[in-house]
Amino acid sequence: MMNASRKRAVSLQILIVLGFLVSSQTLVLLTAGSAFAQAQQKTQSSQTQSAELSALPDSPVEKAQQAGTALPLSLKDLTKLALLNNLDIAISDTNEELVNQRLNAAFGSYDPTLTASWTYTDSKSPNTNLSTASTTDYNQMMSHGWNSQFQQAIRATGGTFSARVTGGRSDNNQVFSLFTPQYNAGMTFSFTQPLLQNRKIDQNRMNIKLINLDIKTNDSTFRQQVNEIIASVQTQYWELVSAIEKYRISQESVNLARITLQNNQKKVAIGTLAPLEVTMAESSLASREVELIAAEEAINTVQNTVRNLVSKERDAEIWSKFIVPTDSPEFKERKLDLNQAIDTALKNRPELEQQDIKLMQSDLSFELYQNSKKWKLDAIGSFGSNGVAGPQSYNQQGKPNTPESLVGGAFTAYKLLFTGGYINWAVGVNVTIPLRTRSLDSQIAQNRITKQQYLMQRKKQEQAILVEVRNAVSRLETLKRGIEQTKVAARYAKEQMEGEQKRFEAGLSNNFLVLDAQDKLSSAQYQQLAAIIAYQKAVISAEKSMYTLLESNDFKIAKGSGETVPDFK
Repeated sequence: MMNASRKRAVSLQILIVLGFLVSSQTLVLLTAGSAFAQAQQKTQSSQTQSAELSALPDSPVEKAQQAGTALPLSLKDLTKLALLNNLDIAISDTNEELVNQRLNAAFGSYDPTLTASWTYTDSKSPNTNLSTASTTDYNQMMSHGWNSQFQQAIRATGGTFSARVTGGRSDNNQVFSLFTPQYNAGMTFSFTQPLLQNRKIDQNRMNIKLINLDIKTNDSTFRQQVNEIIASVQTQYWELVSAIEKYRISQESVNLARITLQNNQKKVAIGTLAPLEVTMAESSLASREVELIAAEEAINTVQNTVRNLVSKERDAEIWSKFIVPTDSPEFKERKLDLNQAIDTALKNRPELEQQDIKLMQSDLSFELYQNSKKWKLDAIGSFGSNGVAGPQSYNQQGKPNTPESLVGGAFTAYKLLFTGGYINWAVGVNVTIPLRTRSLDSQIAQNRITKQQYLMQRKKQEQAILVEVRNAVSRLETLKRGIEQTKVAARYAKEQMEGEQKRFEAGLSNNFLVLDAQDKLSSAQYQQLAAIIAYQKAVISAEKSMYTLLESNDFKIAKGSGETVPDFK
C-alpha cells in the first residue's frame, strides 16, 4: 500500500514539472514573438524617419541664388556702394551748401551799391529881402533834381569809396537872377580810410575768415564721417560673413546630428542599442535645429543693417537683394609699429584738426576785440567839380549878364564839369577816442579762458587717441595669438569627434560622448571663425584710429587716380 501511494505522489510531481516546462516554453515563445514584432515596428518607423531626415533645408544663400536675388559683393564694392548712397553723407553734402551760402552772404558786405533819385519841388515864399525880391509880391521856386551815387566797400584796406553825380533845373521869379531856368551839375569822388581801428580787421572781414574756418571744419567733419561710414560698413560686412558662416557650421552640426540619429535608429531596430539613445539623439537634433533657425534670423538682421547703410530710398533695389559676401574670412596678418601708428594718428585725426580750427577762431575773436579798443582814426578826402548853365540875360544897358561859356542847357552844365575848372576838394581826419572799454575787457578775458579750455581739450583728445591706438595695436597682437589657439582647438575637436565616432561604431563608446564631441567640434569651429572675424574688425578699428581707412582702400575724396569717393562738395 505504501509503495502504491508513493508511486502516485512521484507521478503527480512529474506531471507538475512537465506542465511548468510547457508553460515556460510557451511564455518564451510569446515574449520572443512580441519582441520581434516590436523590432519590426521600430524598423519600419526608423525607415520612415530616415526618409524624413534625408534632406536638409536650403541655406539663405542657396535660396537667394535659386530665386535670382543674390547680389555678390566684395568688401570694396560694398564700401563704394555705401559712399555713393549713404544718407549721412548726403546730409553732410547739404551742410556744405549751407556753409557756402553763409560765405556768400558775408561777402555781400562788399557788394557795390548804386542809388538814384529824382525830385520835383515847387515852393512860394513872401519877399523879405531886396536881394531876393521878385517881380511879384512873393518868391516862387520850381526845381527838378536828379542824383545818382555809386558806393563800394574795399575789403583789402577796410576803406569806403563813393562817386556821386548830381544835376537839376530850377526856375524862379527873382529880379536879380542871372538866368532862369538855371541848370546845375556836380560830380564828387570821396574816400574814407581807417588808420587805426578797422584797418587790418573789422567785423565783416572777421566773419569771412570765421566762415572759411567753418568750411574747413565741415570738410574735416565730412572726412571723419566718411571714415566712420567705411568702418561701420566694413564691420557689418564681416558681421554678415560671420552670420553666414555660423549658419554653415550650424547646418553641418545639424547634419551630423541627423546622421547620428539615423544610425541609432538602425541599431535600436536590430536590438544592439537601447531606445533611450534615440531619444537623446532626437533631443540633440532639435536643439541644433533651433540654433540653425536662430542663425538664419541673424543673417536677415545683418542683411537689413547693411542694406540701410548702402541705400538712400526705402524702395531702393538693394532691399530686394540678398547680399552675398565674396571675401572669405581668411587670416592675413596686419603688422603695425606702435610709434609709427601713434604718429600717423596724431597727424591725420580730424578731431585734432577741428580743435586747431577752434583755436584759430578764438585768435580771430581776440584780434577783433583788441582792434575795437584802438582809437578810431579815419582819413577822409574828396575831389569834385561843379557846372552851371542857363539862358543869357541882359542888364538895363543891354549888355549880357553872364559869360558866354555859361550860356546853354543841362549839357553845357555837365560839360563845364570837365572844362570849366570849377574844382573843389577836401581832406580831413575824424577821431573817436574810447574813454572806457569794460565790455571789451570782459570779452577779452573770456576769450583767454575759452582758449585755455580749447588747449586742455586738445591735450585730452591727444591722450584719448594715444590710448585708442595703443589698444588697437595690442588687440591685433592678442587676437593673432588667439587665432592660432582656436585653429589648434578646432583641429583637436575634429579629431576627437572622428575618433569618438569610430569608438562608438566599435562599441567602445556611447551616444552621449559622440553627441558631446559633435557639439564641441561646432563650438570650436565657430570660435575659430569668430577669432578671424574679430581680427578683421580689429584691423578696421586700428586703421580707423590712425585715420587711414581711405588710403588702405585706395579711395580719395577728390578726383584723380585710383578709386574715387564721389565729390559731394
